[in-house]
Amino acid sequence: VPLVAVVAAIAVGLGVTLAAALFPAVRASRIPPVAAMRDAATPDKPLTKITVAGAIVFALGAAALGTGLAGKGAVLPLILGGTAVTFAGVALLTPIISRPIVSLLGRLFSWSVPGMLGRRNSGRNPRRTAITAGALMISIALVTGISTVLGSITASAEKQITGSLKAELIISGQQTGPVPPTFDTAIIDQAKKVPGVESFGAAWFAPAKINGKDGYPSAINDLPTIRSMFGLTSTSGSIATLGKDQVVIDDKTAKNDKVKVGSTLDVQFFKGGVQHFTVSGIYKNGGLNGYIFPQRVTSLFKTQTPSLGLVHLSPGTNVGDVQDRIKTLLADNPEVTVQDGSAYVKAATAPFDFIKAAVQVLLGLALLIAILGIINTLALSVIERTRELGLLRAIGLRRAQMMRMITVESVVISVFGAVLGIVVGIGLGAAVMQALKEQNLTEFALPWGLMAVYLVGSAIVGVLAAILPAIRAARLNVLGAISYE
Repeated sequence: VPLVAVVAAIAVGLGVTLAAALFPAVRASRIPPVAAMRDAATPDKPLTKITVAGAIVFALGAAALGTGLAGKGAVLPLILGGTAVTFAGVALLTPIISRPIVSLLGRLFSWSVPGMLGRRNSGRNPRRTAITAGALMISIALVTGISTVLGSITASAEKQITGSLKAELIISGQQTGPVPPTFDTAIIDQAKKVPGVESFGAAWFAPAKINGKDGYPSAINDLPTIRSMFGLTSTSGSIATLGKDQVVIDDKTAKNDKVKVGSTLDVQFFKGGVQHFTVSGIYKNGGLNGYIFPQRVTSLFKTQTPSLGLVHLSPGTNVGDVQDRIKTLLADNPEVTVQDGSAYVKAATAPFDFIKAAVQVLLGLALLIAILGIINTLALSVIERTRELGLLRAIGLRRAQMMRMITVESVVISVFGAVLGIVVGIGLGAAVMQALKEQNLTEFALPWGLMAVYLVGSAIVGVLAAILPAIRAARLNVLGAISYE
């Protein structure tokens, strides 16, 4: 166990506890002693100050977010900062937001007297409702936002691969280090001889310095083949062929690096001295981006074997038969596999699935914290309303109805936190994806299934959290509760 982990855990735990105690401590210190001795009820403060503060914070965050999205190239730090500030503004506005939403959600249970009482109780103290639902709201907002971003990235990858890539089979491996897995260069010629293979495109990737800037360009074996497979179109110059001292580049990189057709590039690869290349063409940003060099430069790469192979088949060819034959060719290259488009997308997005699973585990922990928070709030509420609960029992409210009233109150608070969290999470994910549009991540996909699970799960959380407070309320002695001071 590293010492830094122990120290950090203690420091964060104490810091969070002190911060959480600060506002209640200040509020308690300001109670007039005379009011305390008289046992006078302290009415809940108006929501004016916190609403104004929340509106200002929200406006500042929205302004930063809008500036970042409207800025040149979508400034990611400004967008993320604006999103965080907007998130804080929403948290401050939660008490004023809770009144109409809680009232609306509670109407689903207002068909009975216990349901109506539970709805009114949940909206009685907006501050307490907001704080109680806050833990659930924050956790679900973060998970929804992350799931939206990861789902959108996956959808964008699927669109690029299945939409623009004209290759039935893809040879690649799962990258776990700085250098992607590669396969023997001899496979290129061997695969071309497999019956049914119409063309074979190969790509090498390696770091290099281009005009003094670090880059990660690619080299290819055949520009016409690669151009056809990726559907590359020229925006300037020619991308028909690629001479030994020529290079082509996508339009966005060309704009960012301020190069054009005819520009000379000074390129330093892993081996040899500085090489000079002329930009012969600029193509539209698509499935393959950046600088594309001819195959002859691979002798100067640190790794001289290709890491990507693209197989285009003749019409009517059985994909499974060709895949089996190419698998045989790759028997001595265990790090790479040959897959169809859907399997390739699944393998490429597998790390995102791991992140999603990790986030779901964190959500489970957050739900546990939310349950404890709701139990705390309801337990205190039951103690504070002891006489009121006794009067309700005295005029005919049965124990089962009392438990239903407490459960409705808990479920409404919990579902309110989930609904607000989902809405905020969608906004968070949309802002991040807008910032990543420059990276060809143009698809926006909402995790509908997960959001439904979160919503149902929040209702279950509300029911579970209400069990102990509801039992306590139902077991109150009626006469003792009525005479409770």
